[in-house]
Amino acid sequence: MSGLSDNNIILANKIADRIKALRIQYTGKEQINFVKKYNIEKQDISRWENHVKRDKKTGKIKGRGITIYTIQNFCNLIGITLDTFFNDESFRK
Repeated sequence: MSGLSDNNIILANKIADRIKALRIQYTGKEQINFVKKYNIEKQDISRWENHVKRDKKTGKIKGRGITIYTIQNFCNLIGITLDTFFNDESFRK
């Protein structure tokens, strides 16, 4: 992941924000509600929502984005398509 461009990092963080927004929309503010409803590990949803950051001093990437397969699995959990997931204003900026 250290080879990520700034644009890749921005996209990864938009995806994390979209997951968080949908999670809140479907189960409320607390992650635990999503965990219980969809029977997943709390670490999973937490990791999906974490931002990728570049260390300002070293330039190293901290965190990791998620794969398209994980996004698809998230969409399947809440019953939406990938098209619906990415059809959001945040991806048009």
